[in-house]
Amino acid sequence: MRGRFFAVCRYEFRMQIRKRSLWLSTAGLAVLIAVAQGDRGPRHLPAAADAARVMGSWALLFSMLLPIGFGMVLADRLVRDHRLGAASLLASLPTRPGALVAGKYAGSVAATAVPALLVLLVTAAGEFVHRGDPALFLWAVVAFAVVLLPGLAFVAAFALVCPLMFSAPLFRVLFAGYWFWGNLLGPNYLPSLTGTLLTPIGDYPASWLIGERALYAGAPGWLSFLRPEPGGGAALLSVVLLAVLATPPLVFASPLLARRTSS
Repeated sequence: MRGRFFAVCRYEFRMQIRKRSLWLSTAGLAVLIAVAQGDRGPRHLPAAADAARVMGSWALLFSMLLPIGFGMVLADRLVRDHRLGAASLLASLPTRPGALVAGKYAGSVAATAVPALLVLLVTAAGEFVHRGDPALFLWAVVAFAVVLLPGLAFVAAFALVCPLMFSAPLFRVLFAGYWFWGNLLGPNYLPSLTGTLLTPIGDYPASWLIGERALYAGAPGWLSFLRPEPGGGAALLSVVLLAVLATPPLVFASPLLARRTSS
């Protein structure tokens, strides 16, 4: 069972990592937001800023847009198996549907995580030229793990499964709308999940790295019980909740796949 899971995961990773759309969208969005960050972005942090603050700020900046590209790329992944006729072949293999879905999910997350991590490491190299602090590379990995990766895992679960219920183009439109409403729209303008523990943009972990409130983390608004003061405990709780919320779509993926295969 474990061997089959890793086989599916390895195959999915190798196929996804070769997609030019993944690399082009990641690079394009990273360059766009780095250039358009304004005078309050991490590029303008004081020279005395520590490495954790610098890389936490960069990770939060990239997490504003990069997950949108990841969601768009992954949206047709499972649907494409049916369109190309591969779903019936995969269903005939001696692999349980749950292991197949889990392997595809893990492989997709790993593949999309690679360019995201590289973006932060390249950024750390650029900061190292000016700051000369080798700890930037260590904190780049930490920032990726706690700010970008949980949001990516959350987005990937819904991007893979939701298009099984409706079309991938419709999911992309709804996902883009959700992302700006649930992550970037201030809660004082409209009831929103922005600033809660459930926002996959990672502002709670980023607040822990930066040492102060990042973006809207803990800002007063709707669902106040999900808006504790930022800190290490709140950051950990946010990561755990995102992991828990990514589970339901994966649980429903197997019956959805079975229904599409039989129809």
